[in-house]
Amino acid sequence: MLRISQSLAAFASLCASPAIACDCVRLVPGSANFDADLNRIAKFYPVAGDGVLEHDGPYGWRFTPTREFRGTGAKSYRIVLASDCSLDPAAMDAKIGRPVFLLLSPASSQNDAGAYEAQRCVNWLGTPADAALRHRVMERCKSK
Repeated sequence: MLRISQSLAAFASLCASPAIACDCVRLVPGSANFDADLNRIAKFYPVAGDGVLEHDGPYGWRFTPTREFRGTGAKSYRIVLASDCSLDPAAMDAKIGRPVFLLLSPASSQNDAGAYEAQRCVNWLGTPADAALRHRVMERCKSK
């Protein structure tokens, strides 16, 4: 009985962790669902573009597009930590001042009205997945 209780406690702690709490898709080039997942992601995110990140507060960043594939045409977009799916602050800080491609979705919190979230399940996944995702977004935007 003690082992069952310990196992349940361990499982419960896993479920509370950000990796389990975030319902992210896994983009694995060559997998059976890769193309369908790329299409779904390229269709879903309302802001997509190349640009540069800068700090905007202790846990906030500003994305200034140099080429916007999809978006509102804003001069820049404020990015906040909006959920367990947000990119890690250290990852964001590592890209300050460097050219990046980002997909952004509106922040879900009322406190962050007008802000966006950069989700870790679709941003900076590694070269093959990032290149395929960027290409698919560009294709979808050209076809409109």
